[in-house]
Amino acid sequence: MIVRITKKYYKILFYISLITVFIIAVTPGAEIEVIPNSDKILHIFAFFILSLELNRASATMGHRFRNMGALLAFGIFIEFAQSFTPNRTASLYDVIADVIGILLFQFWYSAYKFYKHK
Repeated sequence: MIVRITKKYYKILFYISLITVFIIAVTPGAEIEVIPNSDKILHIFAFFILSLELNRASATMGHRFRNMGALLAFGIFIEFAQSFTPNRTASLYDVIADVIGILLFQFWYSAYKFYKHK
């Protein structure tokens, strides 16, 4: 039996992920980097996944642009919130990593759609 995931479930999953990312971002704690720049890699991954979920929850091209802007605003908001969190700092490089994650998803999705219709 194949279960089809509807837009409603992607919206729920997106909001759960959004809240989870925010909680992790503003939780005070010592940042331990085992791999150099692993924080940036996590930002890219998180915003790639958020883009995927949000894109699956809304399908038109206009929504893709709106979603990209909303996720960028969320990334900036996280950095603003981190500037008030003990043991955390705001970073322009984190916002750049967020943008990279968003754009990587958009590139991947566009390539997927292109090759799917060929």
